Amino acid sequence: MSSPSCPVCGRELRIVVTTYEVPFLDRILLTSISCECGFRHADSVVVDAKEPTRYTIKINKNNLFTKVIRSTSGTIRIPEIGTSIEPGPASQAFITNVEGVLDRIEGIVKMAMRWNSHDKEKVERCKWILERIRNTIEGDEELTLILEDPFGNSLILSDEAFREVMSNEEASKLKTGMNVFDVTGLSEKDLLEL
Repeated sequence: MSSPSCPVCGRELRIVVTTYEVPFLDRILLTSISCECGFRHADSVVVDAKEPTRYTIKINKNNLFTKVIRSTSGTIRIPEIGTSIEPGPASQAFITNVEGVLDRIEGIVKMAMRWNSHDKEKVERCKWILERIRNTIEGDEELTLILEDPFGNSLILSDEAFREVMSNEEASKLKTGMNVFDVTGLSEKDLLEL
């Protein structure tokens, strides 16, 4: 099997794969792909899977600095404002705090508001979400942050966070961000050529 070619210039790519120990996430598989022309791509995947977990915490002005660790397979939901951050093929893990999660959502909502500036109903919905976020940060109301991970590699580091093990049925309904290839019926030779 020949080495993969650069999508920009067609030359042979340099591929480096290694594992790295990360606190709270265990082993991470790091992949780096580069070319002499300047093309680069990097990815990380949590290697170890644990039991599927859900963390729930009520967000208030006193716990905005609570650490949130989201793996590439973690889904974040705030049901009161109807928002979620779900994993996809380009999903990245991140370590932040509760306020950082709210900041990410705020940034996305502001972008959606600009994109839909011609639609008064959507703009009003975005303004309502932004107001709820601002009220929570200022301490005038609470929102619920739910962090779910089918592989158990995401967590909220707080005694205030309620942790529960999800059923396999619940976990199977979550997006993982991973591409899954059905290899049933392929020979060993076929698999080696993938």
